[in-house]
Amino acid sequence: MGEELRDELLLSTEKKRKVHIEQSLPAEIFLGFTNDFETPDWVSESLSIFRRTDSRPEYSIVPENLAELGSWIESMARRTDLGDTLLTQTGLRNFPWLKCACKSPGWAEALLTVIGRDVTLLSLDQHRMIVIYEEEYECIAFTATSSP
Repeated sequence: MGEELRDELLLSTEKKRKVHIEQSLPAEIFLGFTNDFETPDWVSESLSIFRRTDSRPEYSIVPENLAELGSWIESMARRTDLGDTLLTQTGLRNFPWLKCACKSPGWAEALLTVIGRDVTLLSLDQHRMIVIYEEEYECIAFTATSSP
């Protein structure tokens, strides 16, 4: 199978996932997909470091349920000053980021339900980031900021 055909098949599959995300996230949270910027180098470099097995997370939690995990993420987002609007990585190559409003309680739980428990949250100004990974029994989190 040629690369062009693989890309078309991937795009078709991802368009279905995109529609699912659009329809599943509450309207007050979902602000649309944003593909008008390149993922900053510092974000890619940080993600690479965080994925290493010898990286130590800054935070961890063994959540009882999704609501507790969502509240924990919302608390971290406030402490990290991500802002009321942020970018979330989708895991889709053709639609890599979505913009969401994070003003009302429960926004993180909604994202977790639709995107999954591995979440990358980037401030709209692209200078601060929180990354959450679900491990076997716990969720771990890392934070990073861009260099001035």
